[in-house]
Amino acid sequence: MPIVAPLWEEIPDGDPREFARARAETINLVQWLARIANSYVLAPLPDERVVLEFRSANPAFVTQEFHGNTALELRLANLEMQFLDHGRPVPHIFDPEEHSPAKVEAWLLVELLHRGVDRTKFSKKLPYAVPNLMSGDAEDHSPTTCQNGLAQLAVWFRNAASVLSSAKSGSRVVALPQTLTLTYISKNKPEPGRGFSIGDETVEPHFFVISTGSQKRSVLKASQLRDESNPGIAAAQFIGGA
Repeated sequence: MPIVAPLWEEIPDGDPREFARARAETINLVQWLARIANSYVLAPLPDERVVLEFRSANPAFVTQEFHGNTALELRLANLEMQFLDHGRPVPHIFDPEEHSPAKVEAWLLVELLHRGVDRTKFSKKLPYAVPNLMSGDAEDHSPTTCQNGLAQLAVWFRNAASVLSSAKSGSRVVALPQTLTLTYISKNKPEPGRGFSIGDETVEPHFFVISTGSQKRSVLKASQLRDESNPGIAAAQFIGGA
């Protein structure tokens, strides 16, 4: 079956240091979605509970629904958080600017109380380790200092979601919060062997495919995509055929 050309936006230029700050801010804040999901989503295993939906239109990470039809989203443009009721945003947006992780937690607990959710079930414990997470009142979030980096992140995630959907016939794209890896749902479970990684301090953004038999990891890096006349098609062919 031929691959449908994905939508591909040009990646904005920016300072790599600002991009790194944006990635760190996003990873730190998305863990609150993972904590909420791990505490309340009704799925047997932690790895299943914390899987997030990625929405491209107004890029956001969203938990699975819990306590009826409640969910929590984190928007990429400014890293604001907001609860959803039946998919619709409800009042009380949380802007993390100049607020510490302790303030994030306090806001979440108040919002849970307003929604009749049992706050005693909320736990900050995560089912995986994330190095160098912010905690307590020692440091405040500051998305405004990395707005260009957040814009780059948003474009990368939208591009990656389009590539994954194109390569896998409109499959549902999800995010793994421990690393912000995007992948797709296969047989009702995330497919960890194919996806997109935003990278880290030493690794640039890239698409990846892990061979089932040999566990060999093939990658298509951002620097390689810059040389392609049609990066979206190249990435979709890589994901679909590597």
